[in-house]
Amino acid sequence: MSSVRKLAVTSLVATFALIVVGGLVRSTGSGLGCDTSWPDCSGRLIPDFTNHHVVIEFGHRVIAGFVMILIGALAYRAFRLRDERPNLFGSALAAFALVLFQAALGALVVKLELEAESVVLHLSAALALFALLVYVNFLANGAVAWSLDPVEPDVSRRGRNAAAAVFALLLVGSYVSGVPGAGRAVNDWPLMGGELVPNLAAEEIAVHFLHRGLAAAVGIFLLVVLFGIARQHRTRPAAARLARIALGLFSLEVAIGALNVWTDLNAAVVSLHLLTGTLIWGSLVTLAIETSPRLRERLVETTPRIASLPSEQRA
Repeated sequence: MSSVRKLAVTSLVATFALIVVGGLVRSTGSGLGCDTSWPDCSGRLIPDFTNHHVVIEFGHRVIAGFVMILIGALAYRAFRLRDERPNLFGSALAAFALVLFQAALGALVVKLELEAESVVLHLSAALALFALLVYVNFLANGAVAWSLDPVEPDVSRRGRNAAAAVFALLLVGSYVSGVPGAGRAVNDWPLMGGELVPNLAAEEIAVHFLHRGLAAAVGIFLLVVLFGIARQHRTRPAAARLARIALGLFSLEVAIGALNVWTDLNAAVVSLHLLTGTLIWGSLVTLAIETSPRLRERLVETTPRIASLPSEQRA
């Protein structure tokens, strides 16, 4: 595997880890483990690891720094290949700009003392970065490295719509975690306080109900949109596999959501909830990209040029 492919894969995996650890920061209440200082931690470059909140928050910052270095190296390597692979360079450069923006948002979250809206914006940028890196991985590997299904604009559109629905659900879930008391507004599931529709006068209950209602609506939407694709395992095996993965993971996500309530927001369960949600998002983004006519054109146009290059110049 060439250096640009290794960097693309490693950047994607590291970004996924960063999102999951960010969820751990949130679930353990460690977001202000370094107080409101940034980029230092409580006024020090290397803090005193006096409690687990400092360890978790500082660890998150270290991983974020590692991700920035990786994506910066990826953008530099793509820059050197810009004449042969301009699309790869443009996408890698966009990823580097986005990870810098993400770091700035991280500082803003701390300065605003974990205000719910800033946390949602921070997660939205992280998910966008993850999706962009999925795209970069397609470009880095080229058409010859993928078992691509027949191009189908309708399948790609369905994948985009499903991904958009999951994206909205993840952001609402993030907002729930930022509203004081919303995550623990009720302690039963699937009912809320023994009712299907509780009294929504209190903000924390209304926000919690919104998340559950949206989860139900998104689940039905995914079933309608993806079930037909999941059955096409003979004609579109990759797309069908991704659709089945997304549907299976969403079923698991619902069960984990129930566990969140039943375990009173156990940190491990809450982190697993975000991990699974990110995997659903990634599978749907991959589905949309893998069946995209525009991507196929770019891969087919680029691959012959790569194949004609000397081996030491290939990405």
